[in-house]
Amino acid sequence: MKYGTYTGYGTDFYETTEGVAEIVNLAIALGRPILVEGEAGCGKTRLAYSISTELGLGHPTVLRIKSTTQAKDLLYRFDALRRLQEVQNPALAHRASFVYPYISLQPLGRAIQEGRPRVVLIDEVDKADIDFPNDLLDVLDEFVFDIEDLPQEESERCEHEHGFSRTVRSVGGQRPIVVITSNREKQLPEPFLRRCLYLELVFPKDEPLLAKIVRKNMGADLERVSEELLKAAVRKFLEVRNKAIAIGADQKTPATSELIDWIKALYWRGQGPEQIEKGKLRPPYWQMLFKTMADLHAYEAQTAEAQTA
Repeated sequence: MKYGTYTGYGTDFYETTEGVAEIVNLAIALGRPILVEGEAGCGKTRLAYSISTELGLGHPTVLRIKSTTQAKDLLYRFDALRRLQEVQNPALAHRASFVYPYISLQPLGRAIQEGRPRVVLIDEVDKADIDFPNDLLDVLDEFVFDIEDLPQEESERCEHEHGFSRTVRSVGGQRPIVVITSNREKQLPEPFLRRCLYLELVFPKDEPLLAKIVRKNMGADLERVSEELLKAAVRKFLEVRNKAIAIGADQKTPATSELIDWIKALYWRGQGPEQIEKGKLRPPYWQMLFKTMADLHAYEAQTAEAQTA
């Protein structure tokens, strides 16, 4: 099965530009991972779900990275504790003298071994230690890896029992689509970057596109939100966001999730386009757009004159 063409607008929950879709399609054709960066709330994680849904691949395989995550944690697991317990059981002691009964593939390892079309999301790669991306270099380049904890002499036994040997390679022959997100918490190694196609997601400044994104994510219970209210809210939100950026409110710049919650509040409280415009740079419930006390107070101080003008 060959992957289809990704358009970026083929789902009921995500919308992106032709440029983003083109990079995704090139990465698929080249068999390269997609490294996605951008500010929080710009849709990095949702992009993987959008690709998987639009191409009919089901739910993506999601690997959420922590500071303690090691590359092999995504590939395989050696259950040393269970082996230690069973070696003390006379009925299981002989089996416990081997390693292969306690080896299992983990999500990325299974995706490589099965070799069927799917999307694999490696979320927030920059949270891990610098060794993590380095250890993934060859894996993402060749989509082959060795189970280092498995002795070579047990390779055939492992293949007979589990269907994979010490060297794990694709059975189905299809590379997964790998989407890797980063919040730029640390610089990633250059060799790792060279193996990826880079994609920066920029928060949409185009009002009609942003309105489409919001509409797709508001839920069926809010279908009655008028286009007039939606357009006015999006326009005012961009004004507030741009002002927040200008005054340095950058700990958590208002993004899509804040916008959606804000529009819900406006709708539920019966606020219309007139009330939104009347509020100038402090429209109704504007405080909902900020997530830190420092950002809220900075914005409040800088917009005081605009409210009295």
